[in-house]
Amino acid sequence: MKNWHYLILSLFAISALTFMGCDDDGDDTISTVNFTEDIYNLTTSDLSPIEVELAISPAATQDSEIEIEISGADAGVAFSTDPAISGTTVVIPVQSGASTASFTFTPIEAGIEGQLTANLMLTSTGPGLTTGITIESIITIVDVGADLPLMEDFAGCEEDPQQPIPDGWTEAVIQQNGEGSATWVCGDANFLGSNAVQVNAFVPGSADNMSSEVWLVTPRLNLTEATNPVLSFDVDRRFDPTADFPYPEGAYDVLISTDYSVSVENATWQRFEAGHTAIADNDPGVDNLANTGDLDLSAYNGEVIAIAFVYRAGAPASFDATILRVGNVSVTDN
Repeated sequence: MKNWHYLILSLFAISALTFMGCDDDGDDTISTVNFTEDIYNLTTSDLSPIEVELAISPAATQDSEIEIEISGADAGVAFSTDPAISGTTVVIPVQSGASTASFTFTPIEAGIEGQLTANLMLTSTGPGLTTGITIESIITIVDVGADLPLMEDFAGCEEDPQQPIPDGWTEAVIQQNGEGSATWVCGDANFLGSNAVQVNAFVPGSADNMSSEVWLVTPRLNLTEATNPVLSFDVDRRFDPTADFPYPEGAYDVLISTDYSVSVENATWQRFEAGHTAIADNDPGVDNLANTGDLDLSAYNGEVIAIAFVYRAGAPASFDATILRVGNVSVTDN
């Protein structure tokens, strides 16, 4: 009988201890946090934001937070985040009951220079959370440029003659004269018979001694799956440069780069001979906006390219300036 009482008392003691160790609110439950993806590979033409997600298991029992360190890319230059990054740290709030948490990673085109790699590390967690096994993730983004076809008729000049540069295009001033006259502007469609942009550094009576060089650059174009890409454009050149023209390359050019992203001066450019010849063949003695026909780009199959229309003028601006007009630019895969 004594043994029986002893057993009853022992069982009661164990049950009581077990009951006392439980928390009715579940506050002692620790949830594990992991990245749901250890690699984010994005090949894109529009640089869409990426939603980076973390799994919380079991669901969080209280409000808390997660800290992520990001390295390998410059915040504010190459990317931004929501919630906003501070230094190299993103703090993600976690609400009680949540089984996931996330933040948005948005690449910045001007800062990624065609490609970005960012390393993510789950460094710390708040109350009720702990780090799991997958605490690292990598984001790799490759900007493949705009898909073909590119069709630019510069119709925007009809809507706003003060905005000649289409969205996605770039005017790059390499050298500006003292008059500031070397810039791409909208041409007179009534006079030319079609919309076009033009540059003319001529300033009557100017004694400025600075030469000029200004480029008009297309968006980056995706030729990675092209089979028979061609370029065509309308062109008109007026006047020949003087014999002592300061640029040995000539007054006009068409250049192509396979590594351009933001800065033309940091990229490698090569003359596109067919484009250069098409401009040279245009009669400089008359106003004649004419189409080049299809110019073969198949040498760039598999590449991401940008095309630059280049204008150069000597000095003084009133004596050694020519005119270059460009319209109806198209890059298609025939």
